[in-house]
Amino acid sequence: MNPKELFALIVRGIGLLGVIYLIRHIIKITADVGVDDWLLLIVRLVSVFVGLYMVRGAPLLVKFAYPEKAGEAAGKAS
Repeated sequence: MNPKELFALIVRGIGLLGVIYLIRHIIKITADVGVDDWLLLIVRLVSVFVGLYMVRGAPLLVKFAYPEKAGEAAGKAS
């Protein structure tokens, strides 16, 4: 396993843990929701989507951390 694949695996693991953590907290929200609770709900939902992106492998983050070298990019194009 090369470093790029290991990094992508770690990102997916962090994303999965984040999604599990946030879903547990969203379930705890009660029916009597105030203004502050709505803001908290929105922040947590956005966090769930970020976590899901990370579970999918966060391709933009992996490309940023491990940019393709000129030789690798030419090899993939062929």
